Amino acid sequence: MHDPLYRHAITATQAAIVISQIFNSFAVRTSLDSVFKKGLFSNRWLLMAQVVSVFLIVFISYAHPLQDIFNTAPLTVLDWAIVIGFGALLFGAEEVRKAVLRTRSKRRA
Repeated sequence: MHDPLYRHAITATQAAIVISQIFNSFAVRTSLDSVFKKGLFSNRWLLMAQVVSVFLIVFISYAHPLQDIFNTAPLTVLDWAIVIGFGALLFGAEEVRKAVLRTRSKRRA
């Protein structure tokens, strides 16, 4: 399909999934402790995988030959801001959930 709106929507959806999973992978590295205590960038293999993920979604979004293959379109700065914002929201929600669990655990002890 060559409808520009459709292509844009597909690309934004793919980017949202990739970026959300990147934030999620950092957030769930521990089940109870804050990821900041563990070290946000302490797992170099995870970092490399996430860099590759970002590179691939950007390449699929902006490289003309891949746009035709994957039926994608370039995203705007606003699109990226929204996608990253929702990923950060997911990350924050997971950190809050773990903080609540830590607080409950301390109260019981």
